[in-house]
Amino acid sequence: MRLTRGHLATSWLLLCSGSCATEEVGGPTQAPALRRSSPILFTSGKDGNFDIYIKETEGSAPRRVTAHAAVDQSADWSPDGFTIAFMSNRDGDFEVFAMIVNGRGLTQLTDNNSADGFPRWSPDGSRILFTSYRDGNFELYVMRADGTDQTRLTFNPGDDLGGGWSPDGSKIAFASGRDGDREIYVMQADGSDVVRLTHNTAFEGNRVEWSPDGSRIAFHADAGGNADIYVIDADGTNERQLTDDPAADRYPLWSPDGQRIGFTSDRDGDDEIYVMDADGRGLARLTSSVGLDVLDAWR
Repeated sequence: MRLTRGHLATSWLLLCSGSCATEEVGGPTQAPALRRSSPILFTSGKDGNFDIYIKETEGSAPRRVTAHAAVDQSADWSPDGFTIAFMSNRDGDFEVFAMIVNGRGLTQLTDNNSADGFPRWSPDGSRILFTSYRDGNFELYVMRADGTDQTRLTFNPGDDLGGGWSPDGSKIAFASGRDGDREIYVMQADGSDVVRLTHNTAFEGNRVEWSPDGSRIAFHADAGGNADIYVIDADGTNERQLTDDPAADRYPLWSPDGQRIGFTSDRDGDDEIYVMDADGRGLARLTSSVGLDVLDAWR
């Protein structure tokens, strides 16, 4: 079965109710977009169900780190690169799991009758931010890296999701529908001092990512009638649209040096991972597989 963005979206909507693989890299221009020392984590449906893969870049074949009949997606590296946190419905509903980067040592970090997902490690590796539906709508929570001390950060009837840590760990940027439409907000890491950054009628997407130097925030929005990648300064000013394509460009992620942004697009007929310079130029395609590929983490 060919898996697409619709299947991935459906897997997240459900929250509401060590083998190797090879892959051909599309086009000769992809390799220079990444560096040998900057591996990526991504979710792919190319083998018939969603699993987590690592790609060491520069034309190397990706290594499959999960191989389960369930949906495994939305992974993030711990700052030391030793552990991966991800979401999976392998126990019947979506929960947050962690494992060693070689695919061993699986540990379930959340366990409730609702659903938890989209884990993001704090910069110091001590905490994991995640989205949960356990209280009847999407809210942001934080827990210790071992799954203890799970604490709710947002309290609003509108969905709060897609959180990303500032590089110093003091703030969290996120998307929320609390004011009637989906906008970008920022708050202190303890959930206090919420400030709205965007003010428009577009639907801002469910991944919000701080640049490595803390000066900018990337997200996707449908202001032009379809999803494109945008960047704003950390105070909400100087909004810039980086992509302008009839296709859907979603799920932006900064490179470790802040010079590039990766994202998923169906501009070539299938959902693949692309990379561009931080100003929107220098576009390169990184993956070429059957089914959806989403860039989850880059280090």
